[in-house]
Amino acid sequence: MSCRCANLAQTLLFHGLFPTAPSQPRMAISVELLGFYRSLFERSCDAVNALASALNTHYIRRGYRITNTKVCVGRFQ
Repeated sequence: MSCRCANLAQTLLFHGLFPTAPSQPRMAISVELLGFYRSLFERSCDAVNALASALNTHYIRRGYRITNTKVCVGRFQ
């Protein structure tokens, strides 16, 4: 698919690549990689919780104490 009837974005998508710009893209990302990133993003909460738990354990072993377990959800709470 490289005829004049298809634009560059369509041609890239046909070959499994997603353009990084709507017109005149200089790079493209594999659609398979984007699918993997989506799967990773869906599990990112697990990774964040694992990291927080590991940091908690690390600091407790170093002698620090947690004085506040409040979680900030908003930007300036």
